[in-house]
Amino acid sequence: IYAAGCKHRLLGIEGETRLTGRGVSYCASCDAAFYPEKTVAVIGGGNTALGDALILSRIAKTVYVIHRRDTFRASAELVDAAKRADNIHFILNAVPEEICGENSVSSVILRDTNSGEKRELAADGIFVAVGMNPDTEILAELAERDKTGYVIADESGTTSCPGLFAAGDVRTKQLRQVITAAADGANCVASAEEWLTSRKV
Repeated sequence: IYAAGCKHRLLGIEGETRLTGRGVSYCASCDAAFYPEKTVAVIGGGNTALGDALILSRIAKTVYVIHRRDTFRASAELVDAAKRADNIHFILNAVPEEICGENSVSSVILRDTNSGEKRELAADGIFVAVGMNPDTEILAELAERDKTGYVIADESGTTSCPGLFAAGDVRTKQLRQVITAAADGANCVASAEEWLTSRKV
């Protein structure tokens, strides 16, 4: 049973790794409480990014959503909810180039994707929400994966490799949450037991 989960996709810019845990975060629900009445920026344009912005808007003074395009991948409902929040502001057609700060985050350098112009945005925290990468490289030659690297498996966890079952965030599925990962684990145990029993192992 393979259940290695996913890793947060990194921006890959200067200052990100050095300031992770010191103002750079990948989990708004985990770290929002550290930013009461402060200014934060969320990087991304999907459901996670907009959801993070809404979580942060209830605690932080000002929330910036920075997105490289002028349209969002997030659901219309989330976008509308974010637009209705008085303290959420959008910076579109912009990408982060550097996260600045000595011992903690102080600002982020943004580049306009149209003009190339750069600007510095003061922020106490940077929340990165640009997707996840499944930890499935080890299975590259064992089981079939989709174009984004997730193991193709059904609800029983069955993969293209006989005897290999995939559970949790590593497999193709609609919803990735703790409760669905736990259900996957239970299904995989039952499937693996049935597979072993059928072969009298």
